[in-house]
Amino acid sequence: MNTAMVTKTNIKAFEEARNAVIKLETLSRLLSPADLETLEIFLDKKTINLLAKSFKEADSKKFEPIEKII
Repeated sequence: MNTAMVTKTNIKAFEEARNAVIKLETLSRLLSPADLETLEIFLDKKTINLLAKSFKEADSKKFEPIEKII
């Protein structure tokens, strides 16, 4: 059983998340399939972490030759 205390911070975070979901539901009807796919990527923490790692590697010139990848 979860016995975490409900604090004002938790309530505020919950309300902000709830408002974000409402906005997203409203706006999703106006987004193109490409926009929705981009949004899915942004909401996927694992993918964002992999992209961030890849960008850092690219900045530091850590490249894999294409021949090695294929």
